[in-house]
Amino acid sequence: MKLLIDAGNTRTKWAWFPDRPWALDMHLQMFALENQQWLNDSRCADSQALHAAIVQADEVWVSNVAGAEWQQSLDAVKEKVTLIKASPGALGLNNSYGMPAQLGSDRWCSLLAVWRLHKQDALVVTAGTAMTMDALVIQPDAEERTATFAGGSIQPGLNLMWQSLQQGTAQLDYEYPHNTALANGFARNSQQAMWAGCVQALIAPMTSQFIELQSMTDGRQPALVLSGGDAVILQRYLPDALSLNAIIVDNLVLKGLACLAEST
Repeated sequence: MKLLIDAGNTRTKWAWFPDRPWALDMHLQMFALENQQWLNDSRCADSQALHAAIVQADEVWVSNVAGAEWQQSLDAVKEKVTLIKASPGALGLNNSYGMPAQLGSDRWCSLLAVWRLHKQDALVVTAGTAMTMDALVIQPDAEERTATFAGGSIQPGLNLMWQSLQQGTAQLDYEYPHNTALANGFARNSQQAMWAGCVQALIAPMTSQFIELQSMTDGRQPALVLSGGDAVILQRYLPDALSLNAIIVDNLVLKGLACLAEST
């Protein structure tokens, strides 16, 4: 059995290799735990469940951006662990980074999932602790249908932006709202104003990057693929021009790992 593990910035997600890893409707029964639980509380039920799965698995496929300390618990079973790093190319997707391995494994796996499962130009946006935006462009004239990761960006996510305002200002110590509706796009109290600023700081560059991608796709309409914990919130605030092209796809990193594991 193959085990898939996505060790993110704050949480670890894991799932067993699915029955149909090539399918658009790939189903994953996903489990999750906080990284602090994995690092500091080996007796908690979620940590024990992941440890048991690692022992049970024949192969363990891992994307780790949580750091070296997180990975130390795999040392005892390292002979069955495949630690994914971004490469110059895989599964028909080319990596345009000057130093390909510098691209985070989470972003690389997400791009591979979108390419393998959707086969179209896309701006891949993961809205979590950080928000990443990555452009995937099809190469239609190649002998075999391929695509290129054209580049991307990283910026603080909603919660990090909120925390920076709280910590850097004396009179804006409001509780994180999770969702504050704006009736006409303008805030009418300070908590709403903070929320509007954080949301708009993510929507504006997303719009700009999508327009830039459109200029690179020879008239093809790219998709806007949203993933991560804040994907639903951001979708709610998208302008109409983006909303029409937006889809939410859960667990992109795990799905990318599944595509890689299926190809071996």
